[in-house]
Amino acid sequence: MNLVNPRTFNPEIIYLFDPWTQAESHGEMHHHDFLEISVLLEGESTYYFEKEPAKKIRAGSVMLFNPGVDHCELQPKGTRSHQLHIGLKNISLEGFKRNFFPNKHPLLELGKYHHQVLEKAWQLVRESSEERDEFQLMQKAVLMEMLVYILRGLNEDHINVVPYLSKSQRRQQQIVNYTVYYLENHYKEEITLEKLAQDQFLSPTYLSKIFKEATGISPINYLIEIRLKRAKDMLNNDNLTIKEVASAVGYQDAYHFSKSFKKLYGVSPSGVLPKPKN
Repeated sequence: MNLVNPRTFNPEIIYLFDPWTQAESHGEMHHHDFLEISVLLEGESTYYFEKEPAKKIRAGSVMLFNPGVDHCELQPKGTRSHQLHIGLKNISLEGFKRNFFPNKHPLLELGKYHHQVLEKAWQLVRESSEERDEFQLMQKAVLMEMLVYILRGLNEDHINVVPYLSKSQRRQQQIVNYTVYYLENHYKEEITLEKLAQDQFLSPTYLSKIFKEATGISPINYLIEIRLKRAKDMLNNDNLTIKEVASAVGYQDAYHFSKSFKKLYGVSPSGVLPKPKN
C-alpha cells in the first residue's frame, strides 16, 4: 500500500532535540497542532496517552502523536531518560488527513522495521550533535528514511492503520497537495488565488476554504511563508543584498518584502545577515 506521492511529500522539521529528563520531572497533559515523533533512546519513563492509565515506556520505544492527541510524561523517582523529539508539519499521505499518520495508538509496534527506525533516530542525534557541513539537509534525508520505515511497519500490521478518508475528502486532499506542490515550486513567480483556482478548474472561494481547513492558513499566506522562509535561508547563507534576495523570492518591492519579513520573524532582514568577520 503506497501512501506517499514522491512529488508532493516534503515534510518540514519544526524542531529536533534529544534531552535527558531527570527524575521526578512531571509534564502537563498537552497536545500539538502538528505531528510529533518521540523515541526513548536510553533509560525508562512513564507516559499518559489520552485517558489511558499510566504506561511504563522503556528504551527502544517509538511514539507518534498526531495533532490533537493528548499526552504527558512523568519521570519516576530514581530514573532518567534520554529521548529524541521531532516536531513535523507539511506531512501529506494519500487518503489521510493532512499532517496525520495512519496509527491508531501513539505507541508504535513496527515489527521487523522497528530496529531500523531506532538506527535512524540515533543517526539524527549524531547529526544534531556534530553539526557537520549541511547537517540539516542530512537530518531531513535521514528523517525521510525513518518515516518510510514507520509506514512499512504500520502497513505490515493493518490493525494499527486507521480508516481512509472518504472519496470527497480524498479529492479535497489531492487539491490541497497539488496547491502546496505548485506553491513550493513556483513561489518566485507572480501567483494569485484566481490563477491557482483556475489551474484546477475550481472557484477561488472553494479552493481557499478547503486549503485553510487543511493547513490552517490561506493559499496566499502559505505562499508568503514559503517566500520568506527561502529568503531567510538566503540571507543566512548567500552573499546577496536584501534587494537581491527580495527579487529572488518573488518580491518586486524590497520595502514590502522587509515589512512582511519583520511581521513574520519579528526582525528586519538586515538583522539576520551574517555579521562581518574581523
